[in-house]
Amino acid sequence: MKSYIKAIVIFSKNGEKRVVPLRQGVNIITGESKTGKSALVEIIDYCLCSSRCTIPKGKITDFSYLYSLVMCIDNKTYVIARYNPENGGKMYFYRESNEFDSKTLELVDFSEKPALSCKDAQNELECALGLFVTNMENDGAKQKKKASLRNMVSFLFQHQNLIASKFALFYRFSDFYKRKDVIDQFPVFAGIIGQEYYSDLIRLNALKVELKKAEQKQKANVKSAEYVEKTLVPLLKDYYALLDLDFDERTPVQRCIHAAKNLPEFDESQLFQESKIADRYKDLNSELERLRNEERDVLLRINNIKNTANTGNSYCQILEELKAQTDAAGISVEEYKCPICGNNCKEIAENDTQIIEATEWLEKELAITERYTSDFSEDIRKLEELHSNIASQIKEVWKQIKTIEKKFIFSKELVSKREKVNYAKAKIDLYVELSDSGVFESVDDDIANFKEQIKQLQTEIERFGVDKKMKEAEVFLSQNMIHISETLDFEDEFKPINLKFALTDGSFNLYQEKSDYERIYLDEMGSGANWVSCHIALFLSFLHYFASQEKSPMPLTLFFDQPSQVYFPQGVDNTDSITQADLIAVNKLYQTIFDEIKAIEKDTGYLPQVIIVDHVDGNSLDCRKEFLENVRCNWRNGEALI
Repeated sequence: MKSYIKAIVIFSKNGEKRVVPLRQGVNIITGESKTGKSALVEIIDYCLCSSRCTIPKGKITDFSYLYSLVMCIDNKTYVIARYNPENGGKMYFYRESNEFDSKTLELVDFSEKPALSCKDAQNELECALGLFVTNMENDGAKQKKKASLRNMVSFLFQHQNLIASKFALFYRFSDFYKRKDVIDQFPVFAGIIGQEYYSDLIRLNALKVELKKAEQKQKANVKSAEYVEKTLVPLLKDYYALLDLDFDERTPVQRCIHAAKNLPEFDESQLFQESKIADRYKDLNSELERLRNEERDVLLRINNIKNTANTGNSYCQILEELKAQTDAAGISVEEYKCPICGNNCKEIAENDTQIIEATEWLEKELAITERYTSDFSEDIRKLEELHSNIASQIKEVWKQIKTIEKKFIFSKELVSKREKVNYAKAKIDLYVELSDSGVFESVDDDIANFKEQIKQLQTEIERFGVDKKMKEAEVFLSQNMIHISETLDFEDEFKPINLKFALTDGSFNLYQEKSDYERIYLDEMGSGANWVSCHIALFLSFLHYFASQEKSPMPLTLFFDQPSQVYFPQGVDNTDSITQADLIAVNKLYQTIFDEIKAIEKDTGYLPQVIIVDHVDGNSLDCRKEFLENVRCNWRNGEALI
């Protein structure tokens, strides 16, 4: 998602504020120790709906009442704000005009805005980013899992204690379940798949479960047939013998069941009548009619949703085409003069005003329409699942009705007065009941139907090409890391650099591949210079990859906290104590970041955002000019965040 942070604004309870201005491209906040630089990443994380507030206690938390971000998402400006935990942690999320100046934001502006719970604000922000995957459940879990903004942040932040670590690459990967969720949801963050894929996968797994049940029933029917052959055949032989008739013991099992249902008459009988059975027959027919009405309603809802989705998408396309036309015909002058008489042409200016108003209406209509036509595949899947359940109930009720019609309403049962015959017939009737209840009912057609549906769904899922796209992403990351690493500070023993990132196996491990048989993983590498270079190469490559993916909802912002720390230790406030070799390494680090951000813009047409907080002031670097051009705050000589 084409997005970046325009500013960080912190308010005290009396309305006093601190503003950290930011923009696209590289943003450097430099300064001395204990000036609040590293707290910025925690403030951003807190405003992005973190469940915990990890902003360092002290001056900042004593001052702060409300933290806020002004953020540009897909050319729209949003304000995200959150009270400190002591004041409830409630949030705000709302849209401002594109011309909104972050410096004009005041605490009073929030007084008329509705406060949201953290969960509701997160949902709104995810919607703005285009993160619409709400159900990733595909393994029978009772609680569905959604793709979450909170799992995106592992790709956004490189904290001070992480950027030069050899034991960890990603933020929050110390939590096993968070790590698993981030890895599982990477294809969503990359824009490779959406809800439609998971809805198809849920359907596929549900069909596989039904197929397994049908196959188990098929096996049970085979065993039941053997039991019938051993038990029912002797009973039929006894019954036929009592009637002085012959019974062919070589009769197949299914024919035996048929014979048991159609026993020859042996005595006069009376019509069986039972008022309760008649009432039940009437109730079942009413139930059948209710289920059929419910089925019609569900089918209509499915059809309406599909029509709505198609209509909404068509409407969005029309609006996009109109917006493209209005953008192409942009207004470049404020006044028009007649080329002949030189007078002002007010009519043309009025037309310009109408065009501007129409363009604003188009943007609002697009924002509303896109939100409610985003993805209906999960709603359709749920309704289809409901329809399947209703259809099964209809089938069961219909079977009961036919059983009553056959046994008690439209047929006569003959009852022998002879004790032995009655006893034999009663035992045969028991097996007839088992047969009618579906114990021996064939499921061959159901199995064939399930297999055909599974085959069709597997074809639908394969068209997403997840494995191929994941492999392409893995190759891209590895190649880009190698390219970036050529200008970073690596020890000679690791050259030539051949960094790889294991994406497709789900391990998310980084390693140097020396040969087909030898891999050196990050925790096996020596030197902090190697570690920080690996982190920077990997996460710049992730930023490049996400920027290149048209459907990726990932914010294109990356935060580096103290990347020069292995060369410029904590507590050293000037570059005089740094060796020439260290200065060269730090210069390489910053020049690499500058060059890669430019390369991303060149390749993708969009300039992403990198926020760097560091002790380095840039004055002793060869890239001094470019460094200073990108400094947003210089907290020295008493200057600080608070």
